[in-house]
Amino acid sequence: MEVKTVLESKYVKPAREIKVFQWIAVAFLFSLFVMPQYFGLPFPLFDLTLLRIMIIVVTLMIVAEDKRKREFVDLIVSSGFTKALLPYLIVLVYTMVLRVDINAFLNPFLELYSLYLLVYIIQYSIGVEKTIKYLLFFCYLLTILGMVEFLIGVSPFSYLETISGTYTGRFVRSGHYRIMSSAVHSLGYGLMLILMTSFACYDQKKDEVNIFAHFPLLVLLALNVFLTGSRSTLGVFVIEIVLMFIVSSTYHKKIFLLLCGVLAIALAVFLVLFQNTSIGSYMMLQITTILDEILGTEWSIQYGADPNALGSSSNYRAQLKYIFTLDWLNPLLGIGRKRSFSAEINGSFVRSVDDFYIAEYIRYAYPGLIAFLFFIGYFVWNLIKQAFQKKSALAKVFFVGCACYLLNLKWVDSLQTLKYLYVIFAISMVMLSTEGSAKKTKAAVQSKYVK
Repeated sequence: MEVKTVLESKYVKPAREIKVFQWIAVAFLFSLFVMPQYFGLPFPLFDLTLLRIMIIVVTLMIVAEDKRKREFVDLIVSSGFTKALLPYLIVLVYTMVLRVDINAFLNPFLELYSLYLLVYIIQYSIGVEKTIKYLLFFCYLLTILGMVEFLIGVSPFSYLETISGTYTGRFVRSGHYRIMSSAVHSLGYGLMLILMTSFACYDQKKDEVNIFAHFPLLVLLALNVFLTGSRSTLGVFVIEIVLMFIVSSTYHKKIFLLLCGVLAIALAVFLVLFQNTSIGSYMMLQITTILDEILGTEWSIQYGADPNALGSSSNYRAQLKYIFTLDWLNPLLGIGRKRSFSAEINGSFVRSVDDFYIAEYIRYAYPGLIAFLFFIGYFVWNLIKQAFQKKSALAKVFFVGCACYLLNLKWVDSLQTLKYLYVIFAISMVMLSTEGSAKKTKAAVQSKYVK
């Protein structure tokens, strides 16, 4: 009886604690990937969003146990991306001090700290395979709610607003509502959709790139991209699908080409029959707007586009590059995040900067922009090596997704979506460093607990 009691106290209790930590880890992943930033507890100086609350909870559970604490510290110290991150952290610190702007450090730091927590919970708790399954479920949830949002004309997440000042309200362009899901802007949701496409094009069971691995999800993603009303997102999404086609196998390429032919015919028939309806006109507006950008035409005006708005947008884009030449911007010290940017450039007044890289230059000057690109480059280079040297299918879809997301940032700011990029980076650090094999990682995680 005494031996049985000892065995129960030694093994059953830790197993229960492992299970509790695993559920906390899943809740953290859910709060990061699904829940909006305007849901949480409001405070005068520092709002406790649900994600920040979960960051605190996970951190306390790690600190409370010596083994987890040692593992987490070792993760921070031994990870190669820590060295790649140090220059950017230095820029964040001196910008915070010299500009007296705590948010210049705190906002990006919390996202970066979430990256370490993600790596830890994936490696030591959830495992790569389960993480991908959870993320697929989250992607389905968000895209289905996106369709619901289009039907009711407001984001379902807006009913969760408990922190004022973050939710930006409804967006309408050319008479059409633009869905935004849990993001703070429809453009931000577009960035999320680009990254979610990576999971839709990966067949986890066969460990291969397959555009049709989760075809219902891919259809939902395409519809959601259309309904964001974002021209840049739609264009980048098309590029992403083409790149996924290139890195897929010959067998899947043949199926893809056949299905594309069928879909193209079906879409053409649909647009001919319903181009005068609301949804048909909206689809034609998105397609012709992109063609106008590429070909310099004005076809989109026939479907409700405002010619003055189009001209203003083109002129605005042309002026952004001159921000680098502004004398009052210090090229070595950015203005931080507390101060808003506004400037008159060639007769145009620019208040917002829809280009992440230029916006990062404004916030942290050249040192910050270069340091951040160096940090991101570490992960991208790792994905390239895993994709083409070790032939990892997961690395291929992740590389395409990350590359397209970074391309889309040329037309929009990050809009609090870098954390979604960090989810992919975290998975790659756990899985792709072990020979790029999902099966080996799964076996390693299983042996740890079965033993």
